[in-house]
Amino acid sequence: MAEITVTTVDEYEPQRYDAVTFRERVVVCVRSDAETVRLVPLDKVNSVDGPPELFLSDTEIPESFYGGGEYGFVDADEFPAVEQHLEEVGREEY
Repeated sequence: MAEITVTTVDEYEPQRYDAVTFRERVVVCVRSDAETVRLVPLDKVNSVDGPPELFLSDTEIPESFYGGGEYGFVDADEFPAVEQHLEEVGREEY
């Protein structure tokens, strides 16, 4: 499992998540095993760190995944719907 971490202004230790997406004013943090979602106002986030291979842009994050996002880190192995969406995006021809 990949390490995606978020550190906020109110916490000393980074918190681990399976997906972190960015929207205009909020960061959406998701843990797949506990099925929990945490919303953090963007101005309360100190840092987000994740492996570059988990970075997704806006078109790669489906709207059905907690409202989508402008960009983020998502461990697609933990979320079959995201993995399927990435496969569909990969098959599109331009």
